[in-house]
Amino acid sequence: VAPFVGCGPPHGVLPLANVLSIPAINACTSASFVGVAASVVFFTPFLRYLTLFGCVSASAGDITKALSSGACAGIVPDGIAGIFRLAQHPTEEVVYLRARKGLAKLALRTGRPIMPVYSMGNTRAFSAAFDPFGLMERLSRAAQAAIFVYWGRCYLPVPYRTPITMCFGRPIEVTRTPHPSDAEVDALHERLQREIVETFERHKAVVGWGNIKLRLE
Repeated sequence: VAPFVGCGPPHGVLPLANVLSIPAINACTSASFVGVAASVVFFTPFLRYLTLFGCVSASAGDITKALSSGACAGIVPDGIAGIFRLAQHPTEEVVYLRARKGLAKLALRTGRPIMPVYSMGNTRAFSAAFDPFGLMERLSRAAQAAIFVYWGRCYLPVPYRTPITMCFGRPIEVTRTPHPSDAEVDALHERLQREIVETFERHKAVVGWGNIKLRLE
């Protein structure tokens, strides 16, 4: 498998499908696949053990190094901001993606294709609560760590019993451009957003999400 960059929203409280895809892809394909995690995850109790599946930090240098070594890398582009976009309406998914152009720039600089993915169910594994004024989100961004309250079954940090399906879109081929212009980054980012939406729309009825709408912010 040629190295690619996986783009797999939404984050939810914990991107369970994305985490579990790391050992699954490595075990079932010939690819060498690593997940991309925020640096704080490597030092957080419990969460740091998830990195044992195979992860690199979310710095451009570390991701580029992994791709240069022949590995594929999976990124959850909405990150911490995605946690605070958990939809309160049962028929809507909200993904913070419009301003996240770093993945498009990385793909252009490395020339690696992008694999658009959408994990239906990531946002349903846990419930979360945060203030309506955005204070917790601002603090989380400053600390590079999510500050909020969440719970699952029996109000414990145990995920609800809910199906999660990882749906794959069409790969986006990218021409290597060491110094991409803003226009080139914008064009690729727009295409990536379209592919994410199309992937969601193409598969949602099959997994019982026919009445769910996806909104990008």
